[in-house]
Amino acid sequence: MGLALHTTRQDGRATITARGSIDLNSSDELRSRLTELVDAGERAVVVDLAAVDFCDSSGLNVLVRAYKHARAQNATLTVTGAYGRVENVLRTTGLDRFLMEDAAEETASDGGR
Repeated sequence: MGLALHTTRQDGRATITARGSIDLNSSDELRSRLTELVDAGERAVVVDLAAVDFCDSSGLNVLVRAYKHARAQNATLTVTGAYGRVENVLRTTGLDRFLMEDAAEETASDGGR
């Protein structure tokens, strides 16, 4: 199916809405978009995965690298809307603890513990 990305800005944050599959063939496009937003000075970036039906290890790698890049630039990157197989892979790998929006907010509010 491929991957379609749409970026919106509202309330001080940029949201990338992804639709389709994040895999080896499409992950570079997501990586580029995330890097561009952070490098352009966005301080809060959200990746909406509600319309993503598949994410392989290359997609997870992009999300982790983008998260680290955002932190290095004093910005935040969170994931929202993950469900089914995508949510399961985030939880199984433990990435939900710092990538998913609710968990990231809890981590920030308790001082990162």
